[in-house]
Amino acid sequence: MKIKIKNSKISSKFYVKNIKRKIRKIFKNVHSRKKRQKHKIHEAKEIYFASRLNFEKDIDGILEIAPEIDEYLKISRNHKILLNHSRINDISIGALLYLVGQISRINKVLKVSRQAGLKYRDDLGINANNEKIKYLFYKIGYWKYFGINNRPYEISDTSVKDSYFLEIHSSNEWKPELLNKTRAFIEQETDFFQKDYEKIYQFDDIVKEAMGNSLEHAYPKDFNEVGKDQKRWWVCGHYDKQENCLDLVFYDYGVGIRRSMKNNLGEDAEIHLFDKVKDKLKEDADLIELAINGDLSKYKNYKERDRGKGLKRFKNFAKECGYNCELVIVSNKGKYKFCYNHTTKQEQTFKDKLKREIDGMFIKWRIKL
Repeated sequence: MKIKIKNSKISSKFYVKNIKRKIRKIFKNVHSRKKRQKHKIHEAKEIYFASRLNFEKDIDGILEIAPEIDEYLKISRNHKILLNHSRINDISIGALLYLVGQISRINKVLKVSRQAGLKYRDDLGINANNEKIKYLFYKIGYWKYFGINNRPYEISDTSVKDSYFLEIHSSNEWKPELLNKTRAFIEQETDFFQKDYEKIYQFDDIVKEAMGNSLEHAYPKDFNEVGKDQKRWWVCGHYDKQENCLDLVFYDYGVGIRRSMKNNLGEDAEIHLFDKVKDKLKEDADLIELAINGDLSKYKNYKERDRGKGLKRFKNFAKECGYNCELVIVSNKGKYKFCYNHTTKQEQTFKDKLKREIDGMFIKWRIKL
């Protein structure tokens, strides 16, 4: 009997322990599941692109892109990212080029961390009924960042191919051959140059200036931002046959106008700058205007160089190209726009302070042929 009672106590003791162990296991599973669910909420970050992306009228949607991507790049690289393109109904070439630059940052981080690249999802893709946008995204090479060499959708309206012509190049080096390709594209698709060698020279001059500005000023030696290549720049030529407009767009995602000026202004130019701003605080758009008007032309490292004339050439080209032209430059929180009417010789300048910063510098000439 004693043995039976002893065994009974032992059985009861182990039974109770077993029950407690099962209860702990159940709660542990519940806790782990909740933890996993909580982690899953943060695991995938979805970025919604605005319905309209345009540096002229809908710049706020563009300004939201970089901070969203910055937030993603700061979190764990194990987190997924969902890029939702389905809302986009209108996008300018400048905004599209800017988007290409931002998406390249994500793609670079994924490659460095040896993760699978971006994946295209139909439910997050381009509006199936917007033939123009589908064509432009494909033509600019946007989907190559998703590992898609062919377009990931059908373009039923083939007439868009006869209306929009686009060429894009990118590098982090001095590449004169890319300038030549851009010029050849414009010569092939438009009558802009008309074998006017002075105009060709001016065109080459502004592209070289924009390229050199990125390589020499936009990326200081200590530049080290996640997902960004040192000295990376993009140039894009676009001809809209329906509106008979030629767009030339240049972009880099460097430090922007304010810091590049601070880094590169020579002593004489620095004194000249402070003489101008001592009476009131200058906004970024004002700094752009100073550079465009040639008031900041002396750089400490480039006094002997032909490029010392600075960004003034951008405005000169807009005035001397032979057509009505708009020059738009956006950097940091400043937007500068210069309009020139070739017939009336009338000039107009507009300056705006942006709600958020745009990284780097965006430059666009729109020539109305």
